[in-house]
Amino acid sequence: MNNIKKELENQLEVIIALLKTSDKNIRRLENIEIEPVEVVSRNRRHLYYLKEGDKRKYVSGPKIEKVKKIIQKQYEIQANKTLCKLKKELERFLERYDFEEIYKVYDNYSDGRKFMIDPIIEAEEDFIERWYEEHPGGQNSFYGDGLYKTDRGEYVRSKSEKIIADMLYQNNIPYQYEALLELGCTTVFPDFTILDLNTRNTVYWEHLGLASDEEYAVKNFYKLAKYESSNYNLGEDLLITQEAEDMPLDIELVQAKIARLRKRQ
Repeated sequence: MNNIKKELENQLEVIIALLKTSDKNIRRLENIEIEPVEVVSRNRRHLYYLKEGDKRKYVSGPKIEKVKKIIQKQYEIQANKTLCKLKKELERFLERYDFEEIYKVYDNYSDGRKFMIDPIIEAEEDFIERWYEEHPGGQNSFYGDGLYKTDRGEYVRSKSEKIIADMLYQNNIPYQYEALLELGCTTVFPDFTILDLNTRNTVYWEHLGLASDEEYAVKNFYKLAKYESSNYNLGEDLLITQEAEDMPLDIELVQAKIARLRKRQ
């Protein structure tokens, strides 16, 4: 189940940024006195009048800039009020919103009562267990066993893969090494098949460890194209890291990807 709280927090950041811009625009127009403006539209033309009591005065030429600033200031004030309203409403909602509460309803029952319940949404530990069953690892036997033992106890084929596996494990991110994936008529074995607990979606991570080798690079180029044609989007469903003879694994990049996958509270 997708927890939308992070998306709403991002939306709040956008609103705050817009509000800062709006405040700046209003300050820029603070010397503009708002006067009543009448707009008459005829045959796709717009005529502008400044009103003084029951009278109105047609505005044209350079003086139209004054009308533009008046209308702009009216818009900025209304937009600012709307942004303030949205900010308060979203902050109030985020303060109260916690999707995890629906899991707690089930979790708070005793084991005996849980045994009798079909929860409206599957408990996280049950979902993870089922996900592991549906994504068995170690399916690629073509290259034999790996040489590097991970903290979780399986063997992988490179030091960089061990680093990635250990960081996933240390951050309690469910993963499988070299699980099978069908891309149309092609079978591939992604280095890591990962469960994003924030969305309950499966994400694939390919580490390209010999990017400077032309044959290896071409082969993986076609594999990435196959991912894309199978509707796996780079940066969303598919994560990539790479290294070459003169380009070691970027640990900070790995950490950034891990942070995205880490369970949000």
